[in-house]
Amino acid sequence: MKYSDRINPVPSTPYKLLVALSILVLGFAGGASADSTLSAQKQTGAQRDFQKYCANCHGEEGRGDGPYTEMYGAYPIDIRLLSLNNDGKYPAAYVRKLIDGREDIRLHGKRTMPGWFGELWSSPEGAGARQATDRINALTDYLEKIQISADD
Repeated sequence: MKYSDRINPVPSTPYKLLVALSILVLGFAGGASADSTLSAQKQTGAQRDFQKYCANCHGEEGRGDGPYTEMYGAYPIDIRLLSLNNDGKYPAAYVRKLIDGREDIRLHGKRTMPGWFGELWSSPEGAGARQATDRINALTDYLEKIQISADD
């Protein structure tokens, strides 16, 4: 063996594969961790938004029993039942539009729920239309997680 080979040996193919595989696995693990952190942040933000904008009417658990119901004379639905009342499918697009409030989507009667796009425009995370849309999407996802199934 030459001296230069001992100083800077060329790794064998199995060694190269092991290193490449390790980097790949660690890269995916790091990405998954970052994704789960981002997801946890969105979940926390959605819970905060629910408590701030929704719970006064819909109640802390979404049962429709919030403290403002008597004051406004409006009795909101139990939002945990959206899937059950829609043949077991969560109506995400409808919920998203309803929370946004810029589009008139009422099926019947007068709309009593305010739209929240303007309120969700800014937060500690930033401001703007993208910010509002991201928060509406996170809130829509949060509401899907609190749905009650027929088995509950």
